[in-house]
Amino acid sequence: MNTRLLKTFTLATALCLLVTLLPGCTTYTWEDGSKETVLGVPAEDERLTEEERRAQGVRYRKPGEIPE
Repeated sequence: MNTRLLKTFTLATALCLLVTLLPGCTTYTWEDGSKETVLGVPAEDERLTEEERRAQGVRYRKPGEIPE
């Protein structure tokens, strides 16, 4: 019974970790079809109002490049 409990606990821990880390992932798709997933949240200009952020729409950036 202890082995089954250990497996259940390990699976639950792994699922919690996965759910915690996934929201911080960004997946980039390149022109050749390759994909790259990067941990972290894209930088935002904190001086913008909520309305200005919505008006900008979705912005994509390449990993390693500093946004303007």
